[in-house]
Amino acid sequence: MRFLLITFLFLFVVFSLQAQSTAEIYINKFDTLALEVLNNYQIPASLVLGIALQESAAGTSTLCRVHHNHFGVKGRVKSSKTKSGYTTRYRTFDTDEDAYLHFGEMLSRRKYYTVLKGNMDYMKWLKAMKAANYATSSQWISHVDKMIKRYNLTRFDTPFPYPLVPHPAATIVNTIQE
Repeated sequence: MRFLLITFLFLFVVFSLQAQSTAEIYINKFDTLALEVLNNYQIPASLVLGIALQESAAGTSTLCRVHHNHFGVKGRVKSSKTKSGYTTRYRTFDTDEDAYLHFGEMLSRRKYYTVLKGNMDYMKWLKAMKAANYATSSQWISHVDKMIKRYNLTRFDTPFPYPLVPHPAATIVNTIQE
C-alpha cells in the first residue's frame, strides 16, 4: 500500500511538472526572438510572448508547428472565387524568426504604433490591437493578459542597449554535444 501511494505521488508530481512546462519550454525557446522584436520595434516582449502563447497554444498548434505562424497572421491571396479577386489565408513563414520579425513589422505599420512605441504597458497595446480588430474574440485581451501574468512575462520588458549576440559558451556546448 505504501509503495502504491509513493508511486502515485511520484507520477502526480511528474505529470504536474510536465503540464506546466509546455508553456515554459515555449517561453525559453522563443524569449530571444521576443527580445529581438522589443529591441527592433520597441514593442513589449511580454506582449509578443503572451500573444504567441495564446495564438499558438504554446507552440502546439498545427499552424505553428507546420507553418511557423505563431500569431495567427493572415494574408491576402488572389482568388477567382471571390468578388474582390482576393481571399485571406493564414500565412506560412519559412522560420519561427521570420514570424516573430513579421509580427513586429506588421505592428509597426499600424496607426497606434507611433503613439505606443517604447511604451512597455502591454495592456495599452492589447486594447489598441483589439480596437484595430487584430482579434475578434471578446475574451482575447483577458486570455493574453492571463498568459502574461501567469508566466510573469513582464520580466522580459527591459530593452538591451546592444544587439543580442549568442554567448560564445553556447557554441562550445553545441560543439561538444555534436
